[in-house]
Amino acid sequence: MRPARVVVFARAPELGRVKTRLAASIGDARACALYTELGARVVASLVADAGRAYDVRVCFTPADREAAVRAWVPGADGYAPQREGDLGVRLAREVDGAFDDGCAAVVLVGTDCLAVTDARVREALDALADGDDAALGPALDGGYYLLAIARRMSLFEGVPWSTEAVAEATRARLRAAGARWRELPVERDLDTREDLDALGDLLGG
Repeated sequence: MRPARVVVFARAPELGRVKTRLAASIGDARACALYTELGARVVASLVADAGRAYDVRVCFTPADREAAVRAWVPGADGYAPQREGDLGVRLAREVDGAFDDGCAAVVLVGTDCLAVTDARVREALDALADGDDAALGPALDGGYYLLAIARRMSLFEGVPWSTEAVAEATRARLRAAGARWRELPVERDLDTREDLDALGDLLGG
């Protein structure tokens, strides 16, 4: 068991089911293709080094798409369907499961931010090694693309998911838990045509 676990929350790349806001301006097929490319690049960066100091676990939805997800993002140390409940419940269960398995740290990421790389994960883990309780990677839209934590904390209840207040609500939860945390650079998710235009050639925009 490596000392940390990176949990990647992912939706299987199905036409018409992913990046719906982006699809409204560029079409379902292109939006799905971009999402597929982005998720593959994120996971490939995380699993590239066999000697990395963390395990990678892909938590996917829908639950019956494991074969498709394994083909899309190969090389992870584990794959598991996301459990029932809202996003906060699902995140909390994965965090608890990692700590129950003996992990010293848990890093939560998604598949829609190019900044989620091995280097950024190591930056977050370095913050924890330096004594911080958490590291937060805020997204430009008010959410976050990465959350690393070194101990059990109640961080997911009452967070207004899918709004621009997610990161600030998480900071409030960290303060309430008496946590010290490091802020990572603000980065851009891929959710809208504006995001695609800003990312430009990085995603064939």
